[in-house]
Amino acid sequence: MAHSFQLKLTSNGTSPHLYRALVDGTLEAFIVLDEESATVHLADRDGNSSGGMRMSFPGGQLEVTSGISTNSSPLGLEDFKLLAAHLGTQWKKQGKAPTEIRKFFA
Repeated sequence: MAHSFQLKLTSNGTSPHLYRALVDGTLEAFIVLDEESATVHLADRDGNSSGGMRMSFPGGQLEVTSGISTNSSPLGLEDFKLLAAHLGTQWKKQGKAPTEIRKFFA
């Protein structure tokens, strides 16, 4: 599980919103917050869905597809859940897509 992460909004404008995730300072991944469907899912650096994992809100339902490609994302399931949950929480709290989230765990 991640000891630190940073999510930074890399897209401008309306939903869906693309975020660059940096986990433990070395692991890079991309996730998308889709406000219309209230979901967070894995993506490539261009914002195209890469499949594998998706979290729905408000209930935090996690969907894992059986066809996860080993090349689709360096994120493991636990790290994805952590990032998606924090992003969803801040989105609901702020009422808009946050520009950046940083978390450090001891």
